[in-house]
Amino acid sequence: MEHSVLESTLTPTGRKFLDLIRHGDNFLKIELLRPAKNYYLRALALNLETEKVQQKISECDRLLAFEIKVIKILVLIGAGIVLTILLL
Repeated sequence: MEHSVLESTLTPTGRKFLDLIRHGDNFLKIELLRPAKNYYLRALALNLETEKVQQKISECDRLLAFEIKVIKILVLIGAGIVLTILLL
């Protein structure tokens, strides 16, 4: 009930901002980082609570960098296994 009262007093831009943040948060919870970041970037374009949105974008960037690092390590391990098998 509290959310609906709060949202009813917001401007259309404010409601859109909250909706974009909510979508971004939902994607972030299930670790779909690229869609989450996309929603946060769209929210950032509305110029509301930019510091909060920048922090969420930074979190996505940090997690994406870690994801890429893990993928690179897994590719190297896989390549090593394939080369070992081929050389036997």
